[in-house]
Amino acid sequence: MENEINLPKQLSQYVFRGILSTVGASIYVLADSFFVAKSIGVLGVAVMNLSMPLFNIMEGLGLLLGMGGGTLFTFYINKNKNKANQIYTQIFIIGIFLGIFFSCLGLFCPSKIAYLLGADQTTLQYTLDYVKIVLMFGPFFVFNNLLLSFIRNDHGTRIAMFAMVISSLANIFLDWILIIKLNLGMFGAGFATSLSPIISILITCLHFHTSNNHLNFVKSKISFSEIRKAFSIGLPSFLTEMSTGVGIFIYNWVFLSISGNDAVAAYGIAANVLLVALALFTGVAQGIQPIASHQYTKRTFNNIRFSLKFGLITAECLALICLAFVCLNPQLIINFFNASVNSTVGEMTMFGMKILLLSLVFSSLNIVFNIFFSAINNSYVSISLVILRGYILPLLIVITMAKIFGINGVWLSLTIIELITFIIELFVWSQIRKNLKNKFNA
Repeated sequence: MENEINLPKQLSQYVFRGILSTVGASIYVLADSFFVAKSIGVLGVAVMNLSMPLFNIMEGLGLLLGMGGGTLFTFYINKNKNKANQIYTQIFIIGIFLGIFFSCLGLFCPSKIAYLLGADQTTLQYTLDYVKIVLMFGPFFVFNNLLLSFIRNDHGTRIAMFAMVISSLANIFLDWILIIKLNLGMFGAGFATSLSPIISILITCLHFHTSNNHLNFVKSKISFSEIRKAFSIGLPSFLTEMSTGVGIFIYNWVFLSISGNDAVAAYGIAANVLLVALALFTGVAQGIQPIASHQYTKRTFNNIRFSLKFGLITAECLALICLAFVCLNPQLIINFFNASVNSTVGEMTMFGMKILLLSLVFSSLNIVFNIFFSAINNSYVSISLVILRGYILPLLIVITMAKIFGINGVWLSLTIIELITFIIELFVWSQIRKNLKNKFNA
C-alpha cells in the first residue's frame, strides 16, 4: 500500500476478494431457499425469510468482534506485535462465550425463538426444524466472520475469498443431498447451512501456516479499554448487519398483518435478491476498509478520498447492474423460488420486487459510507447513521406507509429510507472531509 500508483490495483484486488467472500456467504441462504421451495413450496420460502434475522444476529456479532478487533490489530501490528495479538486472543475468548450462548438457545428455547420470529400454526413446525439446528451451530457462524475479518486484516484476503466461495459451493451440494435426495426438509436445509461455516473455518485455518501469518495466541489479561475500542470500531458493521435482520423482522410482521404468509413468501423472494445485492456492496466496503485504515494511519488524505471514491463508484455500478437484471428478468427470478406456481405469491412478487429493489441505488452508497467512516476512526458517526437507517427510519416509515398506502406503501418504504440516509451521509462526508484536510494539512 505504500505506492500511490499501486493503489487502484490493490483496491481492485481487495474489493474483488471481498465481493466473492461476502457473496459466497449469502449464497447458502439462496441455496436453502431454492431447494426448500422445490421440496416444500413457497411456504418454505416464507419460513426461510422468517428465520433470516437469526443469521444477521450471529454473523453480525462475528463482524462486531472481527471488524473491530481486526482493525485494532492492523493499527498495532507494526508498532507492538504483542499488543496486537493480545487483542486477537481476547476477542477470540469473547467469541467462545457468545457461541455457547446461541447453542444454549437452540437447546432450551427454540419454540420461543420461532414464535418471536413470526411463526404461526401453519409455519411453526417448519420454522422450529430450521431454527433449532441453526442455533445449535451458532458458534461456527460467529467464528466464521470473526476469523475472516482478522485474516483479511492480516493480508489473507485470498484465503478468505476461497474459504467463502468453497464453503458456499459445498453448501449447495449439501442442500441438494439433504433436502432433495434424502428428503430431510427444513432440518436438512438447516444442517447443510450449518456445515458451511465449519468448512469455511477449516479453510481459513490454512492462513496460520503461511508466511503472512501474524496472528498468534498470547497470554493476556482482559483489557476492557481495548475491548471497548474494538467494539466501538466494529459496532457500525454489527449494526449494519443487524439492521438487515431488524428490517426483515419488521417487514415480515407488517406483511403478515396485511396479507398473511403469502405476502411474507413474496417478500421472501424479493429479499433473497436484495440480500445478495447487499452482500455485493458489503464486499466492496470490506474490501476498501483495510486500505482506508492503512492510509488513515499514514495521514494520506488523497489516498483516503480515492479509496472512498473507488468504493462508491464500484458499488453503484453493481447496484445498477442488479436492478437492470431484475427489471428485465422478473419472471425468471419468481419461477426460481416459486416452483409450485402459487399465482397469488407470483403476482405479489412481480409488482413489489421492482419497487423494493429501487432502494439498491442508494443502499449501495450507504453501506460503503458506513464502513468507510468507521475505517477512518469516525465510528461514532457510523453508529449514528446505522441506527438512523436501520432502526429508527424503518420503524417510522414502514409502519406509516403501511397505514397510509397499504401493501404498496410497504414495498416503497425501503427506497425512501435509503434516500433519506444517503442525503444525510453526503452532508456528513462534506464535514469529515474538511476536518481531514485540516488535520493532515492536505
